[in-house]
Amino acid sequence: MKEESLRAIQYIKVPKGMRVESGGFRLDPDIMLPVQLKPGETRLRSEDISMEAIISGMLTVIAYDEAGRNTQYYKDFVMTVDPTLPEELNKAAIAKEQQKDYDFAEELFLAVYHLLPQSASCINLTTLYSCMAVDARDKNDGEKEDEYLLKAKHTLLDGLRRFGENPEILAEISSFEAYMGNLEDAREYLERYMDVAEEGEKKQEMKQLLSRVSLQIENDESIKEAYDFIMLGDNAKAIESAARFIAKNPSVWNGYFLRAWALRKEGKYEDARKDLMECLKLGERSGDIYNELSICELEIGDRELAKTYLETAADLDPGNLTVSSNLSYLYLQDGQYDEAREYLEKARYLSGSDEIVGNLIKEYEKRTGEKIGEMIHEEIVHSDGDNDDGDDAYEEEIAEIEKDGIPEEHECCCGHHHHHEEES
Repeated sequence: MKEESLRAIQYIKVPKGMRVESGGFRLDPDIMLPVQLKPGETRLRSEDISMEAIISGMLTVIAYDEAGRNTQYYKDFVMTVDPTLPEELNKAAIAKEQQKDYDFAEELFLAVYHLLPQSASCINLTTLYSCMAVDARDKNDGEKEDEYLLKAKHTLLDGLRRFGENPEILAEISSFEAYMGNLEDAREYLERYMDVAEEGEKKQEMKQLLSRVSLQIENDESIKEAYDFIMLGDNAKAIESAARFIAKNPSVWNGYFLRAWALRKEGKYEDARKDLMECLKLGERSGDIYNELSICELEIGDRELAKTYLETAADLDPGNLTVSSNLSYLYLQDGQYDEAREYLEKARYLSGSDEIVGNLIKEYEKRTGEKIGEMIHEEIVHSDGDNDDGDDAYEEEIAEIEKDGIPEEHECCCGHHHHHEEES
């Protein structure tokens, strides 16, 4: 829109007889005047030159070239001709936004913001970009959505640069960062807002937001703490951290999952199963949950249910190497060689030259007398982000599979694959 609008402008010398003088403003005959071309026109005709076309051209320059050499002169020109113009433009911009004529609304809001900078015009422009982001999201245009959200943030940061610790802008950017999930930034801006805002209804609302943001940060830290304890092998502390999170957030599945994971590692399979079932009751379905359930059932003694859970995990997360490896292992142990071969091929497809999968192949060949040749390329549908951390997935809990065969007993099938983003 910017380039298109600026291309629709041509410059002329000051017409003879033009008079624009008021207060300290005087026409400068050496400064060319921008003239807005009529829609569809590519050149300027003398009969198209009017004060309206000149003002329109100046507003476009003010909107899109605020740092231009002559832009301040154009601002003074416009305000001399019509001091009420910013208010009129603002009303027109709001109307265009409501009509979803977003490009024109953006030009008008930019002109208002640059012509007469105020915190309100900064927030109006930000609101427009937020509406444009929502519209782009509704149209499944993620790239445009990100572009408009970035414009919204840059506008608010520009407002803080222009107006300092302005409470209205601080409140707006706090809400924006909270919406975007940038909780640490949101808390910082909220604390700055509290330092400068006057008491009133708005401040009470922002205090509530600060309380919610601070609680969420605290909860996120509890979740991270529980996960870190699991990674360090301190399952008892992980269980305590997860329990504290659950006490504050009984309707959030993440805490139950982490506690179940730690409980299972401690060998408390019945308790782990209860927490995993709670995850399902809360509406969360993932390959990780069913993989954990399968391990619990296997240790409790229900081998068939363990396989059923792994089948469900494979359906939910077809790119999960651990699930495919575990299924091939169980089927191989139970002499179900067709099923073992199916999931072994999937595991090989996902892993490449993984050592555990290689040992499973050797065991399969030893038991069946069949040779597994070149890679069989199967068409496997991957969900976004599947197996991004494939090489790291086996750093924890890899059950050793000896080169000469798979041991008769195992603690957790072949390994444990976690999508960290689901746990945070």
